[in-house]
Amino acid sequence: MARNEERTIDELAQEMEINLAVDYDRKDLKAQRELTKQHLYDGSKKLKHTVPKGKRV
Repeated sequence: MARNEERTIDELAQEMEINLAVDYDRKDLKAQRELTKQHLYDGSKKLKHTVPKGKRV
């Protein structure tokens, strides 16, 4: 019984580590997109005029 519990706890811990890694990657990607958008912003023009329609930054 204790071995089964240890195994399930280990499996859950591994799943959580994978989920955290994916979340961190998404946050990094979001930060990179934000930086790119800020870089493209031209003050007098809006971002939608600098990036072609249908293209994602």
